[in-house]
Amino acid sequence: MTVRTRGATIVLAALILVLGTVAVRGQQTVVPVQPLPSAPPAPQAAPSPPAPAADPTAQLTETVGMLSGLYLYQTYLTIGLLADGKSERVYEEKAARGVLTSVLTPLEAVDKRLEGLTGVVKSAPDREAITRLRQTVGLLRRQGAELTAFWNTGRPEDGARYEATRQEAWKWVVALLNLDKKN
Repeated sequence: MTVRTRGATIVLAALILVLGTVAVRGQQTVVPVQPLPSAPPAPQAAPSPPAPAADPTAQLTETVGMLSGLYLYQTYLTIGLLADGKSERVYEEKAARGVLTSVLTPLEAVDKRLEGLTGVVKSAPDREAITRLRQTVGLLRRQGAELTAFWNTGRPEDGARYEATRQEAWKWVVALLNLDKKN
């Protein structure tokens, strides 16, 4: 398995972990009234399951990476859906802010857990993958904070900062999940 594939696997693992956390909390899912015109591509599943890793730690690392990446992908999508939904008056202000808080709050715990893994993983590529995951977590947290600032002020410059961070976060999510590769 390549370093890039292992990193993507680590990222996808995180997403699944977060999706389970949100489902357990019983958060209401908000569905947009109409499909978004420029929705990002969904990650494509591998055609067949990977062969078991010779090293159980490597298998665990790959799984955590995959779940992490999927969680970050879902977080990115949720923040964007909330921003779009509130701007189109699909969501009430209080509801949008509450859901945004419920999406952003777990990111701190995820970052701490990922930080704890840096001492556990043995290979440099795995440590680098964890660093990339943590940087993406930071960008998503900043994206959420900038969206909140824009909602608070309504100032165009705050909206521009949110948009710039949103685009940067998307680049990181795409790189983590190898979404830029044509299959």
